[in-house]
Amino acid sequence: MSGSVESDTTELMLYLEKIKRMDMRVAVDIAGLANMPVRDGNGNLLPSVWTRQSVSNEYENATLLTRDALARQLQTFIDTGVQANLEILHKVEDPAKFVDWVVRTAEYWEKRYALKRPEKFDISQTVYSAMYEVLALERVWEVVKECGLLPVFDKLQEKIRNLNKDKNKFLTQLLEYVTDQPAESTQAELESFFWVHRGFAAFVRFLFRVDVNQNLRENVCTLAAKMLQKKEVCNKAGTYASRTQRQDVQNELSNQLQWFEEFLYRSVSRFSSGSSTPSASTGHLCQMLLRELEQDKWIFLIIDHTALPITLSHLRTPPVRTQDAHETTCPHCHSMVSAVSLEHKRRRHRLSTE
Repeated sequence: MSGSVESDTTELMLYLEKIKRMDMRVAVDIAGLANMPVRDGNGNLLPSVWTRQSVSNEYENATLLTRDALARQLQTFIDTGVQANLEILHKVEDPAKFVDWVVRTAEYWEKRYALKRPEKFDISQTVYSAMYEVLALERVWEVVKECGLLPVFDKLQEKIRNLNKDKNKFLTQLLEYVTDQPAESTQAELESFFWVHRGFAAFVRFLFRVDVNQNLRENVCTLAAKMLQKKEVCNKAGTYASRTQRQDVQNELSNQLQWFEEFLYRSVSRFSSGSSTPSASTGHLCQMLLRELEQDKWIFLIIDHTALPITLSHLRTPPVRTQDAHETTCPHCHSMVSAVSLEHKRRRHRLSTE
């Protein structure tokens, strides 16, 4: 029974990590296409792209040990270890052994830190605002309705309203981590409200995460990137931009809007059954999106992974299995020793006789 629970938890974590990596890729793509800096000199993602988010800011602000504090403690531990064994380190012929020790110590600390206190990173508010605003444009929303994608939005909202009635295996597992209160209590209802995106925000996350059509994600990412570029160049307070530059950015957004419209119209007309108007058929794209909402894993397309209390520490680390050394009798002292110890003794014996 416990093996089955661990297997289910592992599958759950794989889906959560997949969605998180997908969100990170979306944030990087949008920021990069908007000509924004994405990484610093050390290769780390900038907070303007991928930043720490949390529902409980009070808890985060009250945390006693931050990552920097733990890093200082680790550095103190390494320095103490080096000073205590300085004489031995001077006798080491291969300096790489000391480097390996320091690197392995740092890697072990990073793994344990990831297990004990995971960083709840998500798309930055700057990037997400562009995602939200561009899909909320009247021009885009009218095309979405004309191309028959409105049933997807309605179906998604219905699924969210009936979360408690949906009994797929992933929902059952996730609800166990969201709250430990009785299901009928008001506190349980309040605690379980924030772990999924709702309303139009859920539809935004859905379109940027769903992978039934790769062209759809590429188009919405490019569309959001041009909106972000327009906001950064044309609408950012205190920033000078020439009239030509502003016009070029606005033209890029308009061109991408037109391309997005054509993409949706083509996706409908290509698969409509002899219909002359896009609104007369939901189209193949809409059908694929609706089928995706019927899968058990649909919940991961609108989940808020920063609000979930489940972490990698819920997974049990498998024990390290080593092959038992075969015991045998030493030919010299007739004592029971392992095969490894016996080989060392034989080697010493050969060296002494030579």
